[in-house]
Amino acid sequence: MTTIILIKSDEQQPTVREVLDSVVDPDEQIHFLRLPTVRCLGPLIQEINPMINYDVEYTISCLPEGYDVSELVEFAIESDANRICIGISEKTMTGKARIDDLVQSVLLYEGISGDLVVGDHVITLEELEYGE
Repeated sequence: MTTIILIKSDEQQPTVREVLDSVVDPDEQIHFLRLPTVRCLGPLIQEINPMINYDVEYTISCLPEGYDVSELVEFAIESDANRICIGISEKTMTGKARIDDLVQSVLLYEGISGDLVVGDHVITLEELEYGE
């Protein structure tokens, strides 16, 4: 299995921990895919270390400036990703996840489909299927 964790800010330790603790399986490939506005994942990775505790292999990549959702989907296809995890950046007054523009774009993109799972800190699109 392969999982993409989309990093929207370097303050996403709860998101990454939730994904590593409850979503991914041992020996899984993880792709940290950061938005161009996130300069460095060093501090984030250091806070979560040692990654060996999770028994996963990981890479760090960056979406290009001016990216659109098709580039995220293209990365997912090239990586043969089974799931995409996106951190919940805001919640409503009642504690429900607020869908931001990025999550909405991924969910509505016609070239990808899957099951939606909402956690405490992460929205996961899993069992991915890719269209044309």
